[in-house]
Amino acid sequence: MLLPRLLLPAALLLAWTSSAQAQRPADAFVQAERDFARTAVEASVKVAFLGSIADSGIVFQNGQPALGKPVWQKQPEAPAGSPKLVWGPEFADAARSADLGYTTGPYYLEQPDGRRVAFGHYFTVWGRQADGSLKFLTDIGIPHAAPQQTGIPTEVTFGNTPSRPSKQRPADLLALDKQLSEAIRQNGMAPAYAAMLSQQSRLHRDGLMPLTTAAAMQEKLKAESAMQFQPLGSQISTAGDLGYVYGTYTSATPDGPKGGYAHVWKHEAKGWRLVAEVLNPTKPAKP
Repeated sequence: MLLPRLLLPAALLLAWTSSAQAQRPADAFVQAERDFARTAVEASVKVAFLGSIADSGIVFQNGQPALGKPVWQKQPEAPAGSPKLVWGPEFADAARSADLGYTTGPYYLEQPDGRRVAFGHYFTVWGRQADGSLKFLTDIGIPHAAPQQTGIPTEVTFGNTPSRPSKQRPADLLALDKQLSEAIRQNGMAPAYAAMLSQQSRLHRDGLMPLTTAAAMQEKLKAESAMQFQPLGSQISTAGDLGYVYGTYTSATPDGPKGGYAHVWKHEAKGWRLVAEVLNPTKPAKP
């Protein structure tokens, strides 16, 4: 006979809770990110990136997506005494099938004398490989001013909007980005996004801390020029509940911003919702 839940010993409840947390799909992606970051400090950034990137992994160079391995293979090793790149996860989510997930958090450069400079937020999309290892599929980030707390978080917040399996294919995600572009063209930025954002959405914009509240996102979107997205690639989890798209974007105005982007879509109770957007603008060449 099953005992009423309230009569179960507290120790047993704690054990069940710990077990459930240990089996959370996103935990593996958080650990992969922490291992990635630790290698960058203990070995080098180049070693870390080459060891963590998938063969098809994408990085962004001044707003343009590129295959990451060739980019990093050409990078020289940093000389001794160079600043250290330090980062760590503060938010993560993953597919039910545990084969696709993403992590994001702050980064900074630490000078040899301990001073912290060049702050920002990174965003990594991870995929499980055929051999079971986790490698990143997309790495993209934004710079911003020094935050009030410049350390690396010790606790991670996990996505809490339940996902629902679907039978979508990677190409179907490209259609979602095109639908967003068309909605922007017809209705403007703020209304178009309002219809597609999730309760856990986050927008990453150059020079700003990540926008994570509906009010902050709407205020920013109302002030932005209309954008159009040109998706170039995508991947979806085997559960069909989480996927990402990368590509380039342009402004509706000739001199408006342009660059590269990454979108993460999640299949929720009301259908596909945009849970993350990171824009990596193309900066004009210095005179």
